Amino acid sequence: MAGIPRSWQVRKILKSVNKYLFDKQIGSVHLNTDFKQEQLDLGRAFSFSYGEKENGAIFSHMAVMFSFALYKQGFVQEAWKTLSSLYQITADTPRSKVYPCLPEYFNLEGRGMYPYLTGSASWFMLTMLNQVFGVRGQDGDLVIEPKLSAEHFRKSSSISVERMFAGKRIMVKLLNPGKLAYGKYKIIKACLNSESLPIDKRNYLVFTRETLLALPAYKLNLIEIHLA
Repeated sequence: MAGIPRSWQVRKILKSVNKYLFDKQIGSVHLNTDFKQEQLDLGRAFSFSYGEKENGAIFSHMAVMFSFALYKQGFVQEAWKTLSSLYQITADTPRSKVYPCLPEYFNLEGRGMYPYLTGSASWFMLTMLNQVFGVRGQDGDLVIEPKLSAEHFRKSSSISVERMFAGKRIMVKLLNPGKLAYGKYKIIKACLNSESLPIDKRNYLVFTRETLLALPAYKLNLIEIHLA
């Protein structure tokens, strides 16, 4: 998340995660492998039976933060695999035995425990907004750098998100008529309230705070971004 590992190191980390921590039956990532015995010198977490709490559970908070870090590093498909797995597990109500929410963790049976964990939910929504939709603040400016996967356009060629920024109501609408995957598209056109914006070779847009403050406060301001 801090940007310390290089891309080749991230790929090695992912290889190890998939080999040692990914649970094919449940469909997500455990915190650690099974040490087979108590490891009291490592702290209270390893006094729990494996698959419970901090000892090898599928821990929502860590899974979401791992996904956030992968998005920051540009590993979009791997990030979405981890993030979406939490929804897939919890939406399987007969197994998770919870209403759709984000519990603290899932045990070895895939059962959700300690719902509803607001910290994990906040990280989940932050990841969706800042990384998946790519709508985030940077030094007071608004940056839009979409990292949407083809899966997000499965039912529609457009997707949108609405938020407040600099005291203005803003809707960001992304159009992907070819329903292309991340890495296959780039920004080819952008409009702010129907007025065309200049596009350069970067795959993100920057709206200065001054630009945003000049927008009308009484209406929903529309930013349209065309991907192809």
